Amino acid sequence: MKFKEERPLANPEAGMAKLLEIANGLEADHAGRISVGAINHAFLDAGGNVNEYGAAMHRAAADGWLEAHPSGAYVKLTQKGRG
Repeated sequence: MKFKEERPLANPEAGMAKLLEIANGLEADHAGRISVGAINHAFLDAGGNVNEYGAAMHRAAADGWLEAHPSGAYVKLTQKGRG
């Protein structure tokens, strides 16, 4: 009997890697911005949950992989984050 659901994206490193994979696969607008809504939707479709998405997004920003727009609606991949 299995009581605990497997959450592969619960590991912050794995969640961040998936988030960056998703962001690199999305087309940026003319200013190089990617909608966080599009990333969030794809992350949830990949099996993540809201808390895992938030942790991955914060980790990616803290580690310099992406920069958040002041509005909170967009992110930009840094040179480090472009894969």
